[in-house]
Amino acid sequence: MDAPPTFLGLPDAGEQARIALVCAPYDLTSTYGKGADLGPEALLAASGSVETWDEELGHDLERGRYTVWRPDDSAAFGRLPPEEMVTVLRAAHESHLAAGRITLGLGGEHSITYGQFAALHTRHPDLAVLQIDAHLDLRDSYDGSKHNHACIAARFLEDGVVPVQVGMRSCSREEAELVAERGLSIFWAREIVGTIGYHREVLDRLAGRPVFVTVDLDGFDPSVVPATGTPEPGGLTWLDVVRLAHMIGRHCTVVGADITELAPEPAGRSKASEFLAARLAAKLVTYFWRDL
Repeated sequence: MDAPPTFLGLPDAGEQARIALVCAPYDLTSTYGKGADLGPEALLAASGSVETWDEELGHDLERGRYTVWRPDDSAAFGRLPPEEMVTVLRAAHESHLAAGRITLGLGGEHSITYGQFAALHTRHPDLAVLQIDAHLDLRDSYDGSKHNHACIAARFLEDGVVPVQVGMRSCSREEAELVAERGLSIFWAREIVGTIGYHREVLDRLAGRPVFVTVDLDGFDPSVVPATGTPEPGGLTWLDVVRLAHMIGRHCTVVGADITELAPEPAGRSKASEFLAARLAAKLVTYFWRDL
């Protein structure tokens, strides 16, 4: 049997790693397109074809030390109720954080984010969240679970963190009412695509706090990332996302990040989405943690 893929095809650094990629092959609560449980391995496999030299910043990713964490039994992990799933992931992230590592979560549907967020929030009570997404994810519960993929931002709010939401273009009536009631300000995709003027306002809201960045790949336009569970039209471009991430990396201390909702195309179809997700992972490491 072939060895499982590593990040960028580089040797796994094990206990010497400074960055841990925490895989969450989970897709139990998604409600439209399925397959996000295959996302972490597809991203890692594609990363083996990503250049380790970053042409923008002149950074060599081969200098980094990376390890990959996977559940002991991925099939059993994928069957866990969402409340148990986030508990397992929280423990995994806490273990790596205690060892002095930064964690980059790989999903998996967006429900996987809460385990990492909770681990970071315990360490950083003043944690700020930047959420790149197509959907507000502000439902208090959905299909009987508060840890449904449609509820992650509601969990942030419940824990006292108002996320900075970028790229949004779809919500329910109830979510719109909550936005109005709480006075939440959203960076709607229709207002920001192709612009950078809003970056200063994003920085003002993050207000010098440690930042957790969560990227739902449906934040991208489906012409850029078709392989995702709910490909909403009218989304962000590659340059929209990486320019924002670069700005955040220059001005903020990013203590963790994740990439979720990659649902790979069937064999024989385009691998563009998988490669973009892998390149994005490399970019986030370069922008946020190149000095590790």
